[in-house]
Amino acid sequence: MSENNDIYRELQKHLDKLPIGYPATESGVEIRLLKQLFTFQEAEIATKLSFSFEPLEVIYERMDKSKISIEEVERHLNSSVSKGATVFKKEGEKKYYANAMFMIGMYDMQTHRKNKNLAEFLTESSQYFSEAFDAEMFRTGINQFRIVPINQSITHEHHVSSYDDIKQIIENTVGPIVVGKCVCRNKKDLFEEGCSQTNLRETCFVLHETFAKTYIDQGWGRPVSKEEALEILRKTEEDGLVYQPGNAQRPGSLCCCCGDCCGYLKDMKELPKPTEFLKSNYYAEVDSELCTGCCTCIERCQMNALSLIDDISVVNLDRCIGCGVCMPTCPSEAIHLLKKEKEIIPPKDWDALYEQIMKKKSELV
Repeated sequence: MSENNDIYRELQKHLDKLPIGYPATESGVEIRLLKQLFTFQEAEIATKLSFSFEPLEVIYERMDKSKISIEEVERHLNSSVSKGATVFKKEGEKKYYANAMFMIGMYDMQTHRKNKNLAEFLTESSQYFSEAFDAEMFRTGINQFRIVPINQSITHEHHVSSYDDIKQIIENTVGPIVVGKCVCRNKKDLFEEGCSQTNLRETCFVLHETFAKTYIDQGWGRPVSKEEALEILRKTEEDGLVYQPGNAQRPGSLCCCCGDCCGYLKDMKELPKPTEFLKSNYYAEVDSELCTGCCTCIERCQMNALSLIDDISVVNLDRCIGCGVCMPTCPSEAIHLLKKEKEIIPPKDWDALYEQIMKKKSELV
């Protein structure tokens, strides 16, 4: 193996230690992806970073100072940030850098790529997901995402927790809210397949203050008011998209997904019991006395959780993820969301989520 490949393998092993790791494959597709994301020098510097933000001066202490200046390290780090390969924050005049995970992370920050480069990256990513990364994401059983009901499906008698109320999630966000193009739908458009569910493309929100500022600085998304964010979400509800915020009481992200484009939902859709992986505090129930068997709910459901039996819609509770997409368009108002007896309380925030994942990961070794 050449010295060039050695540093990328070293980086792969380094990134594999993150909460959501970066496992090796027999095909080597993970190395090809790293070469698209990092130059040789950027890859070498990335092996000196950690998952926690650290100042430039601390990172430089780990470098061979006889070979590179602190100014060069900063230049390479900034280049890596601009490509969505490294994460960054600034406090006053002081800069801090950290390793990004592949997802949520590098993959999501590639919408800036030109079409040809993006097509290559997304093709390689699809191969990597199927060969290794999907299994890595589900290894600990602690999801990075959770399901929250759409706003139209929630009624006052539910006594909804703030982390299950999409409006409250937006209202309680501190700092800028950024909306960007969905990389999954971007992929479908790029390969001229399109999305059968919606014409909307700005459907991914960044709610984490640090990353929202990065998206604004790099031009990957645009800041929106809370009012505009809620209006966009209203439109996604009309199109039957599923809310997948980060798995935290104060989530850092919010995706509006469909089973057509979202790789995560598509994978879950193939399983016999998606509810074993997709966590929600709700489930749908059909009032057989009101149901007319029109099949509107069956067409809207992203998880094939509804079927017609004796001209009545029936919910498969192994497949129903409690998203509420089926409810607002039911012409006879026969569908309602019910709260599960045992409520799942998500981790407090982004940091707490990945601490839990890392702890569980260490127990599995």
